[in-house]
Amino acid sequence: MSENSSRNRVIVILLSLSILLFVSAVWFAVDSSLAKTENSYLTAHSKGKWIRLDVPFRLNARNNGSEMTLFRTSFDLSESKSAKLHFKAFRSAGVWLDGNPLLKSDGDLSNWREEVSLDLPQLSSGTHQLKIAVVNENAHPALLAWSDELGLSTGEGWEASRDNYVWNPVLDAGKSGSVFISNKFKRSDKALLQSLPYMLILFIFTAVLVWMRDHKKLSPQLNQASISPELFRFVLIFLWVVMALNNFHKLPLKLGMDSTGHYTYIQYIADNLRLPSPVEGWQMFQPPLYYIISAAAYKVLSALMGIESALYWLRLIPLACGAAMIEICYRSAKLVFGKNKTLQIIATLLGGFMPMNFVMSQFWSNEPLAAVFSGLTILMVLTLIIKQESRNLKSYAYLGLFMGLAILSKATACLLIPLSVFFVLFAILSSRKDSSVSPLVTFAGIGLSAVITAVVGGWYYFYNWYAYGKPFIGGWDAMREIVWWQDHGYRIWEHFVTFGSSLLRPVYSTTNGIWDGLYATLWLDGNLSGVSKFASRPPWNDDLMVASALLALIPSIWILIGIARTFFTPVKSVLNGRMFLVGCLVVYFTAVTYLYLNLPIYSTAKASYTLGLLPCFGILATVGAEPFLKNKIMKAVTCGFLAVWASTVYITYFV
Repeated sequence: MSENSSRNRVIVILLSLSILLFVSAVWFAVDSSLAKTENSYLTAHSKGKWIRLDVPFRLNARNNGSEMTLFRTSFDLSESKSAKLHFKAFRSAGVWLDGNPLLKSDGDLSNWREEVSLDLPQLSSGTHQLKIAVVNENAHPALLAWSDELGLSTGEGWEASRDNYVWNPVLDAGKSGSVFISNKFKRSDKALLQSLPYMLILFIFTAVLVWMRDHKKLSPQLNQASISPELFRFVLIFLWVVMALNNFHKLPLKLGMDSTGHYTYIQYIADNLRLPSPVEGWQMFQPPLYYIISAAAYKVLSALMGIESALYWLRLIPLACGAAMIEICYRSAKLVFGKNKTLQIIATLLGGFMPMNFVMSQFWSNEPLAAVFSGLTILMVLTLIIKQESRNLKSYAYLGLFMGLAILSKATACLLIPLSVFFVLFAILSSRKDSSVSPLVTFAGIGLSAVITAVVGGWYYFYNWYAYGKPFIGGWDAMREIVWWQDHGYRIWEHFVTFGSSLLRPVYSTTNGIWDGLYATLWLDGNLSGVSKFASRPPWNDDLMVASALLALIPSIWILIGIARTFFTPVKSVLNGRMFLVGCLVVYFTAVTYLYLNLPIYSTAKASYTLGLLPCFGILATVGAEPFLKNKIMKAVTCGFLAVWASTVYITYFV
């Protein structure tokens, strides 16, 4: 007993140190980013608010160029007074007082974080007008100004103009401006109320059926009848295949995030039989595996049918990946929950039928293929953590293979490399006294995984390093010379701490901040598959889609409860793989937040980066729901809700 207690203390200490190290690394990375002049975070100040021109939020990309906004305010003095003006301009400014220039912009956009203090000339009694012109490049000009002596601060009472003729009240930079397309959809509460009668029928039927079965109120045959997790996953896959065969030829080809860029990449490989450089196209910075597979399929299909038909059939590749994710969720749940078949079924349903899987798997994209290999990597890590009999070189070889294929599909999967190594080593060494596996096999296995990962997928990044001086190249990278920007154009505190618009107005709530964006793209097609015009939107069931934003509150809460329950039992959670699943979510969401901080475009706030983590979402949500299954009434209610949620999701995306 004392030996186990000592081991448990060591595990808790090492886990705590790891968390502290991770937090310190994140803090250092964020602090370093904020110190860079190219970072667009507008630091809050107690003396005033950041303001900008109030214009409708633009969803499409903006071209490279400079922007200028004039800001003005008037103030009255009852007596002569001297005063000092303080301001920060994003990024360069000139100042006029009563039409007379006080400060001319020097055109330097690099020192915008520095506070400028300006002594105003002696002010006579009467009305005065202060005007500040702010110039920015590839972002909205913004201003923060105040004068203690004059009682002035940016906020209400200020006006803005582009041409010095038409003036309108300014917009608080913490707000996004109006997004017209969002208001064309019903509010989520109204859409839910409209669908509630049908949902209640299904809810009551399922809940009563479960309750009666648990209380042996049905016929003997029905009381004994049950569906196994194995069969249930086949039912879900069958439903997915029906949806896929129904949808793939009905959805317009133009739909899908960056669909044209993905197709251009595929066509380039098919026509030239070589990989493009990252500068040759919109999506050509992406790792090539999906595009090689699709190009080969495209060559065969286009020889058998017209090009347009071939493009439709190419959609079966991501759709097959979506079906594979259901299988991966099932196998992961089977590992984690052992003999508990009910929990296996719930985790398979919540993970495999997550709306993000339906949305991302219907169009050309490397994301679904990367998700499959990321999911398989997670499955192999869980296997090595939980199943001692599988801790052999063969399992480590599979881990390296899947990880290599994942990073060859999308760079985001590289986040799994340190997570996998850390948690496999941590779990195995923590349980070493209970294992017959030699530590030598463990380290040899990790080394084998590393070699296979480097050979299968690492070559692409080594080539980038050799050819372009860096292993990772993003779509926004300056070396690509594809210069563009997108609203907001800056980051501000409100973007990181606000949440709520995605519950009632989920469509394009990505414009309001990172948490609304992640929620809306995790639980529904919050960005309309990249379409910004209402008439061209995907032909989903609009009312059910927005209603699902409120339904998703329940599984979201379950996920949070599941994370909390994991930390309440840290030793057990390390050894049963749940801490690894939490680590995946934490690291991925931290990486998305870091990218959101450094890339100030609204579309960065999307959950599709985490598509490969569907097993993590499903299992942790089930861990959170587990306490509600112990009471028979709450179990019936939970099953009734799951039936409503899953059917709503399926019908929403069945065209």
